[in-house]
Amino acid sequence: MSHSRAALQAATRPLNIFLAIRNDLQRYGVEAMLRSLDVVGGCSAYPDLDAAVDAVRDPGTDILLTASDTAEHGGEAALRRAAHRGIRVLLLLPRPSEVNLDQVTSLPGASLLPMDDLDPRTLDEVLTAMDAGEVHIPPALTRALLHRAGHGEPRALAAPRLTPREKEALVLLVDGYSNKQIARRLRISEHGAKRLVANILAKLNCPNRTLAAARALREGLCGDRAATATLPTPTLVDATWR
Repeated sequence: MSHSRAALQAATRPLNIFLAIRNDLQRYGVEAMLRSLDVVGGCSAYPDLDAAVDAVRDPGTDILLTASDTAEHGGEAALRRAAHRGIRVLLLLPRPSEVNLDQVTSLPGASLLPMDDLDPRTLDEVLTAMDAGEVHIPPALTRALLHRAGHGEPRALAAPRLTPREKEALVLLVDGYSNKQIARRLRISEHGAKRLVANILAKLNCPNRTLAAARALREGLCGDRAATATLPTPTLVDATWR
């Protein structure tokens, strides 16, 4: 584990996870996995999403973890309530080819994790990143969302007026790089990179980085992206979107 990674984990408070999964065996398995993680201080499991949302008390230390099939069985209203209360959500997904993209795009700010990638190490990394205020979007799903957006009908939105620095950051954002990577490439602080990304989301009127990247590609806002081709492929941690 890197020094920065260890420092991040040391700074985090134990998380309380509220788990809502309909399938009993799946719920027991995920609960056992969660209880084995140092980042998790407590885990409460429910078969019903409404009950899990009602149980969350502190959005600062609590995370709602649910599966997409649970959300599809009458759980949309519960997830909207969770979003309204500022509850952080981690949504477990089926294979990327089976994902309901309408459901995903209706949950701005939710972190996403395919069930195929679910193991203790990955779950620990995603939860730690969420505790640091990040949103995790798996690269395979990002590509699917961008492909879908590229084949959709363009919307009549005014072209955003981005500064030259924001345009440079947008190119890197579209390529899937984290704030840390954007800061390294642009030779600025990570705080400065976060501010650039926040400005970009506001100017593009997009609630998250995935939709911002989709709009940027659809409307040709990135210009020449060839300059980013020499950047290394993000690792799982680096690909966690902040």
